[in-house]
Amino acid sequence: MARKRFLRGIAVGAAAFALALLLHSLRVARPLEWKSWDLRLRLFSDASRASRDIVIFLIDQYSLDVYEKQQGLSWPWPRQVYSAVVDYLHQGGAKVICFDLTFSEASRSGVEDDEDFARAMGRAGNVFLPLSLSQKEESVEETPVDLLQRFSLSPGELPLKSFPRAVSATLPVSVLLDASKGAGNVLFLPDSDGIFRRLPLATFYQDLIIPSAPAAMARFVRGGEELPQIPLDDSGRMIIRYYGPEGTYKSYKIAAIINSWAQVEEGKEPQIPPGEFAGKIVLVGASASGLLDLRPSPLSAVYPGVEILATVLDNILQGDFVRTPPLLVLIALVLVFALLTAVGASLLRKIWLIIIFFLICLVIPFAAAWLAFNSGRWLEFVVPEFAVLTSFIGASLLNYSAEGRQRRFIKGVFRHYLSPDVIERIIENPSLLSLGGERREITSFFSDVAGFTSISEALSPEELVHLLNQYLGEMTDIILSTGGTLDKYEGDAIIAFWNAPLDQPEHALRACRAALRCQKRLAELRASFEEKYGRSLAMRIGLNSGPAVVGNMGSSRRFDYTAMGDTVNLASRLEGACKQYHVPVLIGEETFGRVKEAVVLRPVDTIRVVGKKKPVSIYEIIGEKGEVEESVLEKLGIFERARAAYQQRDWETAMGMFAKLAGEPLAKLYAARCQSLSQNPPPEDWDGVFELKDK
Repeated sequence: MARKRFLRGIAVGAAAFALALLLHSLRVARPLEWKSWDLRLRLFSDASRASRDIVIFLIDQYSLDVYEKQQGLSWPWPRQVYSAVVDYLHQGGAKVICFDLTFSEASRSGVEDDEDFARAMGRAGNVFLPLSLSQKEESVEETPVDLLQRFSLSPGELPLKSFPRAVSATLPVSVLLDASKGAGNVLFLPDSDGIFRRLPLATFYQDLIIPSAPAAMARFVRGGEELPQIPLDDSGRMIIRYYGPEGTYKSYKIAAIINSWAQVEEGKEPQIPPGEFAGKIVLVGASASGLLDLRPSPLSAVYPGVEILATVLDNILQGDFVRTPPLLVLIALVLVFALLTAVGASLLRKIWLIIIFFLICLVIPFAAAWLAFNSGRWLEFVVPEFAVLTSFIGASLLNYSAEGRQRRFIKGVFRHYLSPDVIERIIENPSLLSLGGERREITSFFSDVAGFTSISEALSPEELVHLLNQYLGEMTDIILSTGGTLDKYEGDAIIAFWNAPLDQPEHALRACRAALRCQKRLAELRASFEEKYGRSLAMRIGLNSGPAVVGNMGSSRRFDYTAMGDTVNLASRLEGACKQYHVPVLIGEETFGRVKEAVVLRPVDTIRVVGKKKPVSIYEIIGEKGEVEESVLEKLGIFERARAAYQQRDWETAMGMFAKLAGEPLAKLYAARCQSLSQNPPPEDWDGVFELKDK
């Protein structure tokens, strides 16, 4: 059975693996994978990793409002404002200055304004300007290639990749472009869901390779050295390793910077000293919503575009990249996760273990993705998680289908003669059940209704059926509640046993308790039976413990779970003997040996049943110890002393003591025996064994 479940798990795992690979190859899960990556960035990104040498000057709404109210400057500002920023940073010793602002049109303040800005850029010698290379919008006029020639890269400077190809280019005005130290593309497309997770390291424009602004600045900062080996996807894009939300890089309101330069020129102590930016890389961009440079990122729906450029530049300078593991690694992991989940779900039986195992399997891909993230790798999460879910669902459905048949078979076969708890235990572990017959120690239970023939003759068939159903239902409930197995009904007779199909070390005690409870419940029902049917019911019970053959007996089309053997036969004889000894419950000596420490018993006789040579001692169950009244115990003591005198052939003493138990049927029977034996003494070899003549 375990081997079948294992092989079934392998098959389900293989199917789930194939389905997960199909999902991956069709890129159906890509949008979800992107979202899972966004979640990892939000949960695990570390802002402390961001370089302190990169700062941002922001044209925010505050700065726009200040200059519009105080100086009447509406947007776009005159270029002299940026000249002031460049001179301020040049004096402070900034390493690089990059403007993420469009200067594609001449200043509204005139040519002199542009020329002034160009002179400031020339003095600084480290200013980079943006190029807008569009992959979508074609321009009416084609940009001359010679304007971009000095900013382009040779094919060997970057990994040979299929970089995006631009169809148009928007450049700063020529006077500014000529004065710049460098330029790079700042216009790039997000992923198909609109989120900026990747940035092309370069863009093809006609026959030129134009670097992105971060790549251009990185080359300058590194003194013209080759860039580090940057992992790129097939489209020439690098994954942006965001370190934190908006504001991760220290930023300044540009109004404060311009005001500080004015204070410097006036000889005053500046609000922010220019020296604060010595050796810094400064990017100037916009964060005011009206300037349309806010872009959705994995960490925020509104993220300044200039901060994205800062992050990419930081990634390149630190060599801190996000890599994707080889496809074979992903395939191996998906296969392992699928097989592990499917095999585990197929082999485990207990519901709580299956749930815990499933939760662990769900966590494993997440843990692997987290560990990979910490080592700078984007290990796919959705496809492995899909493999886990598919494997578990598939294995569970197959288990329900295949094992469900077994569960339904067991419930169908045993629901009439096993308690629900016992059935569930068998279902959890079918190996406890051996179909076809096995030798076990059991305690057998036989019961019968006293005088049932006369009762049946006095009642109509409908009344008889109703009476039997009520009586059998009450007694059966007690038997099943103590863990007993119902063998069968034979008219008014109930046949049951304990310690099969499950092990019950206290099976004899369970049977005795069931017998006592049956007698007690019948006593409670007796008055209502008599009132309703005009008849009072009494039952006789025989119990015996010992070996028997237990199992499903019969044909392939019709069988019963039953017990057979001498142990069962003797229990039947003891039930019949109850009538002769006028007691409600008789047990054999094997049962006596198992329960004598827990149950109050009365030795009844030593008998030889029909068909057996070996005599057996039989006992009556009085009650569980601690629950029998003291007066009853006193009478039992008298009876035992009287019976001892009887066995010693002291008939007169025995009769006198039995007489003290007047009204007690068994004492009356022994008194009559003593009278008979005193008149007709038995032979010298008399052993006190009484021969039962009837079955």
